[in-house]
Amino acid sequence: MSSRIELTLSPSLLVGVLASIPWLVLLGFLVISALAGKTWLLAAVPVALAGAALQYRCNGLLLGSHSVNGLLIDQGKMYAKTGDNRQIPVQPAASSQIWSGLALLKLRPDGTRFRSYTTILLAPSPHRPGNVQEDDFRRLRVWLRLGRSRRPST
Repeated sequence: MSSRIELTLSPSLLVGVLASIPWLVLLGFLVISALAGKTWLLAAVPVALAGAALQYRCNGLLLGSHSVNGLLIDQGKMYAKTGDNRQIPVQPAASSQIWSGLALLKLRPDGTRFRSYTTILLAPSPHRPGNVQEDDFRRLRVWLRLGRSRRPST
Protein backbone atom coordinates (compact mmCIF):
# COMPACT_ATOMS: atom_id res chain seq x y z
CA MET A 1 0.00 0.00 0.00
CA SER A 2 2.08 2.88 -1.25
CA SER A 3 -0.82 5.25 -1.86
CA ARG A 4 -0.60 8.69 -0.36
CA ILE A 5 -2.82 9.48 2.63
CA GLU A 6 -3.07 13.05 3.83
CA LEU A 7 -5.09 14.01 6.91
CA THR A 8 -5.61 17.62 7.85
CA LEU A 9 -6.81 18.11 11.39
CA SER A 10 -9.25 20.88 12.18
CA PRO A 11 -9.79 22.52 15.58
CA SER A 12 -12.38 20.70 17.68
CA LEU A 13 -13.80 21.60 21.08
CA LEU A 14 -14.75 17.95 21.75
CA VAL A 15 -11.20 16.75 21.04
CA GLY A 16 -9.88 19.44 23.40
CA VAL A 17 -12.16 18.21 26.17
CA LEU A 18 -11.13 14.58 25.52
CA ALA A 19 -7.45 15.56 25.74
CA SER A 20 -8.08 17.43 29.01
CA ILE A 21 -9.93 14.60 30.78
CA PRO A 22 -6.90 13.14 32.64
CA TRP A 23 -6.04 16.58 34.02
CA LEU A 24 -9.67 17.25 34.96
CA VAL A 25 -9.82 13.90 36.81
CA LEU A 26 -6.68 14.91 38.71
CA LEU A 27 -8.28 18.27 39.50
CA GLY A 28 -11.39 16.52 40.85
CA PHE A 29 -9.24 14.26 43.02
CA LEU A 30 -7.36 17.27 44.40
CA VAL A 31 -10.56 19.15 45.25
CA ILE A 32 -12.19 16.11 46.89
CA SER A 33 -9.03 15.43 48.89
CA ALA A 34 -8.89 19.04 49.99
CA LEU A 35 -12.51 18.86 51.15
CA ALA A 36 -11.63 15.72 53.13
CA GLY A 37 -8.99 17.60 55.11
CA LYS A 38 -5.90 17.43 52.94
CA THR A 39 -5.87 21.16 52.15
CA TRP A 40 -2.17 21.10 51.29
CA LEU A 41 -3.13 19.34 48.04
CA LEU A 42 -4.71 22.59 46.85
CA ALA A 43 -1.18 23.70 45.98
CA ALA A 44 -1.29 21.33 42.99
CA VAL A 45 -4.55 22.77 41.60
CA PRO A 46 -2.76 25.38 39.42
CA VAL A 47 -0.61 22.61 37.91
CA ALA A 48 -3.69 20.54 37.04
CA LEU A 49 -5.45 23.57 35.56
CA ALA A 50 -2.38 24.48 33.51
CA GLY A 51 -2.08 20.89 32.22
CA ALA A 52 -5.75 20.83 31.19
CA ALA A 53 -5.43 24.21 29.46
CA LEU A 54 -2.26 23.15 27.66
CA GLN A 55 -3.81 19.90 26.37
CA TYR A 56 -6.98 21.73 25.30
CA ARG A 57 -4.91 24.34 23.46
CA CYS A 58 -2.57 21.82 21.82
CA ASN A 59 -5.04 19.07 20.82
CA GLY A 60 -8.35 20.89 20.63
CA LEU A 61 -7.43 24.30 19.24
CA LEU A 62 -4.27 23.04 17.44
CA LEU A 63 -2.21 25.97 18.71
CA GLY A 64 1.44 25.80 19.62
CA SER A 65 4.55 24.39 18.01
CA HIS A 66 4.06 20.93 19.57
CA SER A 67 0.55 20.44 18.17
CA VAL A 68 0.01 18.02 15.29
CA ASN A 69 -1.98 19.75 12.56
CA GLY A 70 -1.82 16.99 9.98
CA LEU A 71 -0.57 13.53 9.12
CA LEU A 72 0.91 12.42 5.84
CA ILE A 73 1.68 8.90 4.69
CA ASP A 74 3.80 8.71 1.59
CA GLN A 75 5.72 5.69 0.29
CA GLY A 76 4.87 3.73 3.44
CA LYS A 77 6.33 6.39 5.76
CA MET A 78 4.35 8.55 8.22
CA TYR A 79 5.03 12.26 8.74
CA ALA A 80 3.53 14.62 11.32
CA LYS A 81 2.88 18.22 10.33
CA THR A 82 3.40 20.35 13.42
CA GLY A 83 2.15 23.79 14.42
CA ASP A 84 5.46 25.40 13.46
CA ASN A 85 5.10 24.14 9.86
CA ARG A 86 7.62 21.31 10.12
CA GLN A 87 7.10 17.87 8.63
CA ILE A 88 8.66 15.29 10.95
CA PRO A 89 9.04 11.57 10.14
CA VAL A 90 7.33 9.60 12.93
CA GLN A 91 6.45 6.06 13.95
CA PRO A 92 3.20 5.25 15.77
CA ALA A 93 4.03 3.79 19.18
CA ALA A 94 2.61 0.48 20.34
CA SER A 95 0.65 2.34 23.01
CA SER A 96 -1.51 4.02 20.35
CA GLN A 97 -5.18 3.02 20.43
CA ILE A 98 -7.45 2.80 17.38
CA TRP A 99 -11.22 2.38 17.36
CA SER A 100 -13.83 2.77 14.63
CA GLY A 101 -14.33 6.53 15.08
CA LEU A 102 -11.49 7.52 17.41
CA ALA A 103 -7.74 7.16 17.40
CA LEU A 104 -5.37 8.14 20.21
CA LEU A 105 -1.96 8.22 18.58
CA LYS A 106 1.40 8.51 20.25
CA LEU A 107 3.86 9.41 17.50
CA ARG A 108 7.57 9.03 18.14
CA PRO A 109 9.93 10.94 15.83
CA ASP A 110 12.49 8.78 14.06
CA GLY A 111 15.82 8.69 15.87
CA THR A 112 14.53 9.51 19.36
CA ARG A 113 13.20 7.48 22.26
CA PHE A 114 11.99 10.17 24.63
CA ARG A 115 10.14 12.87 22.71
CA SER A 116 6.73 12.09 21.29
CA TYR A 117 3.65 13.78 19.89
CA THR A 118 0.21 12.82 21.09
CA THR A 119 -2.77 13.45 18.86
CA ILE A 120 -6.44 12.57 18.95
CA LEU A 121 -8.28 11.85 15.70
CA LEU A 122 -12.06 11.90 15.81
CA ALA A 123 -14.08 10.90 12.75
CA PRO A 124 -17.38 12.72 12.25
CA SER A 125 -20.65 10.92 12.89
CA PRO A 126 -24.29 11.98 12.58
CA HIS A 127 -24.35 12.96 16.26
CA ARG A 128 -21.05 14.84 16.55
CA PRO A 129 -18.51 16.65 14.42
CA GLY A 130 -14.99 15.33 14.10
CA ASN A 131 -11.58 16.83 13.47
CA VAL A 132 -10.67 14.74 10.36
CA GLN A 133 -12.46 13.68 7.19
CA GLU A 134 -14.17 10.31 7.53
CA ASP A 135 -12.69 8.74 4.37
CA ASP A 136 -9.14 9.82 5.19
CA PHE A 137 -9.55 8.55 8.75
CA ARG A 138 -10.72 5.16 7.48
CA ARG A 139 -7.75 4.90 5.10
CA LEU A 140 -5.35 5.81 7.93
CA ARG A 141 -6.93 3.20 10.19
CA VAL A 142 -6.48 0.52 7.54
CA TRP A 143 -2.86 1.58 7.01
CA LEU A 144 -2.14 1.52 10.75
CA ARG A 145 -3.68 -1.93 11.18
CA LEU A 146 -2.70 -3.70 7.99
CA GLY A 147 -0.67 -1.71 5.54
CA ARG A 148 2.50 -0.72 7.40
CA SER A 149 5.59 -2.57 6.41
CA ARG A 150 6.84 -4.50 9.39
CA ARG A 151 10.35 -3.83 10.64
CA PRO A 152 12.67 -6.80 10.36
CA SER A 153 13.29 -8.38 13.74
CA THR A 154 16.90 -8.40 14.90
